[in-house]
Amino acid sequence: MRPEDGEALGGGSAGVVFAVPSDEGDVALKVFSGRLFRRTRLRLERELDRLSALDGQLLVPDTVVELADGRCALRGELCTGSLADLVAAAGPLSTDDVLVLGTAIASTLATAHEAGIVHGRLTPSNVLFRASGEPVINDFERTLRPVFVRDPRHAREFLAPEGTDSRSSDLYGLGAVLHLALTGEPPGSRPLHREDAPIDLLALVENLLVKDPAARPPDAALVEEILTSLPKVSTVDVDEPVPVASGIEGVPVVTIEPAADTAPEPRKRSLWTAVTAGVVVAAGFTTWALSPGSGDPEPRSLPAPAPLSTPAPPTSASTVKAASQVELATPIDHGSTVDLAWRAPDGYDSAVVVAGETGEAKTTFVRRQRTTTVAVEPGRKYCFLIQITDGEAVRESEPRPIRGATCRR
Repeated sequence: MRPEDGEALGGGSAGVVFAVPSDEGDVALKVFSGRLFRRTRLRLERELDRLSALDGQLLVPDTVVELADGRCALRGELCTGSLADLVAAAGPLSTDDVLVLGTAIASTLATAHEAGIVHGRLTPSNVLFRASGEPVINDFERTLRPVFVRDPRHAREFLAPEGTDSRSSDLYGLGAVLHLALTGEPPGSRPLHREDAPIDLLALVENLLVKDPAARPPDAALVEEILTSLPKVSTVDVDEPVPVASGIEGVPVVTIEPAADTAPEPRKRSLWTAVTAGVVVAAGFTTWALSPGSGDPEPRSLPAPAPLSTPAPPTSASTVKAASQVELATPIDHGSTVDLAWRAPDGYDSAVVVAGETGEAKTTFVRRQRTTTVAVEPGRKYCFLIQITDGEAVRESEPRPIRGATCRR
């Protein structure tokens, strides 16, 4: 039968996907507009063999088909739909589902990159779901791209600004996919914001989407590690994983209520108005330090910085309070610099505290910023902490380590 006699599932200038019946049940047939020369077909078959040998959640066509009219096609497993379809029908995914999805994609990219394979065009339309709900990455094969060229504007909003031929461009694609899963919109359409999402997840997605490839996480394995470490919002006591695509048939997987509009609190007098550049200390600051692991120099307590003024009694409003309103994301280590991102209420000024293996903690006033990049020495251990103030009270985050450091207060 002609592919067109089956059900058209979608496609573009590069090819059209049809669901067609076979002896094993319905299969997907991606049909291209022309024929393949022998050399191109041999190269494509070698590429498919290489992809089939990879572990991970990727969808690889099993056969190259030559149609009676001379066109070529790729035959493979029929999936229930794409992430783009799911979000269009049901809206953003739950944060738990986003974590499952992101971990699966990052793990698959890490495996592919280790084998020297780059996807290059990771978009929500290339993230498909099996009937079980398992997410898989489609269109890994690159041989046919220069032969059957698609519209270069297709899914441009999900592609890295520097091009599509590097591991870093795949990381950008991962960030773009997660942005759509979290917000229902492509990157750049609006600020990334989800009250129910872990700050580490939001910071990671923003870090994946930076324009400078060198400022993104160094590899997909680190992204997988960060995503795996994040706690799920809810847990289900079952042995089998919960399918991400539970709403693929149009049943919403999440309902997100808009945040209530609240008037900002009046701007209060800052505790840091008299602070000189580069050194910030809030009244009542809690002493904390980096404690190196075994084999490193003995831990040393960092001296408590001198207050700007005489500390108030413990019952005063200027006492440092528990970390209930400021949350620091996992630092992204680039070797000589570290990217920090944190969540804090509107109307609060921030200060970044950095402690190394030796010397005193350094504190820098950054006002209303919620992200910053800190210069560090490669190979040394560090701890980071954020302080915020509204002019009356000082609050601080839990400290975050890099390179195996142990942070203590």
